[in-house]
Amino acid sequence: MNDMHGGMVRDRSISQVFVFLLLGVFAVFSTLMVLLGAQLYRGTVDQTDQHSERRVLYNYVKNIVRGNDSVDIIRIDNRMGIDMLVFAYDFDGETYETMVYCYEGELRELFIDSEQEFEPEYGESICKAQSFVPELDDGLLTIRMTDAQGQAGEMHIALRCSQEGAR
Repeated sequence: MNDMHGGMVRDRSISQVFVFLLLGVFAVFSTLMVLLGAQLYRGTVDQTDQHSERRVLYNYVKNIVRGNDSVDIIRIDNRMGIDMLVFAYDFDGETYETMVYCYEGELRELFIDSEQEFEPEYGESICKAQSFVPELDDGLLTIRMTDAQGQAGEMHIALRCSQEGAR
């Protein structure tokens, strides 16, 4: 009977070890799945953020140009070595300007009275960008931009109204 009783104890301890081993393997694989899932999620979020910033950059520029496409409103300027798009408006005999330019790694917009001195750091940040170079030639606005990740692109917008501010 002792042999039988000793064999049952041995079988029980082997089955307990097997259960603990199985639980350990499950815990290890569960941890690996969580870590891999978190890494995949982080990569997806980073990629989505990059694409979103690029869309914001291009759509902002396209929409501000389309919204201000009127005779003699849009011109290209360079102030303090910064290339910019300038939208000039007359309100009650005063001229105001909205400037779109790249400064310190950001696309910025600044709305000022035309008599004010241009100070690029006061512009409101729109999105991250490395460069912004607009050109206007016979009603065709070409903008070369580089986004925050260094991806360069070019946008062409045919202005609907005639322009005199080309350089």
